[in-house]
Amino acid sequence: MNEENFFIVGVNGVGKTTILDFLKKTLPADGWAIHDFDERGVPDSAGKDWRKSETKHWLELGAENKKKGEQTIVCGFAKPEEIEEASRELPEKPCVILLDADAETIANRIKSRYLTGESTDELMRTTGKSVEKFIMDNIYYSSFLRESCLEYGCEIINTTGKTPEEVANEILSVIRGKGESVRE
Repeated sequence: MNEENFFIVGVNGVGKTTILDFLKKTLPADGWAIHDFDERGVPDSAGKDWRKSETKHWLELGAENKKKGEQTIVCGFAKPEEIEEASRELPEKPCVILLDADAETIANRIKSRYLTGESTDELMRTTGKSVEKFIMDNIYYSSFLRESCLEYGCEIINTTGKTPEEVANEILSVIRGKGESVRE
């Protein structure tokens, strides 16, 4: 098996976290390590330096897992250029898959997450933004991330109108296309 590591990226609201459970149920635990980019915790007002540090952490973990014959998938907000920069010292670069969606989908999905005072307080703690500002920033940035992913030759999956299972199956198709042996 050609163990390749995968970064599934995208702005908030495109479905990255939602597909994690489906991938964990579908891919065998004895050959796959599947992680949420934020699972180690997000500090107050997390920014570029934290994201770069986490990107490096996940790439190093993927390289270690590969030595053990295990493939790694990391889902979260990361930029292709930061992945490229952080992986320069590694023997191989990961496959980057962008999950993309239209503005209305992004807005609706983000709104559905922040319905309580507790959830909006947590958003303010980690980003320093209101829900409305967070939505607008993610919609605005999605076009830049899409362009960057096109420039870096990333795979792109549009999640608009799709179920998590449909998106996860498209991800599995990309993985299979990379020559991986995927047992289901």
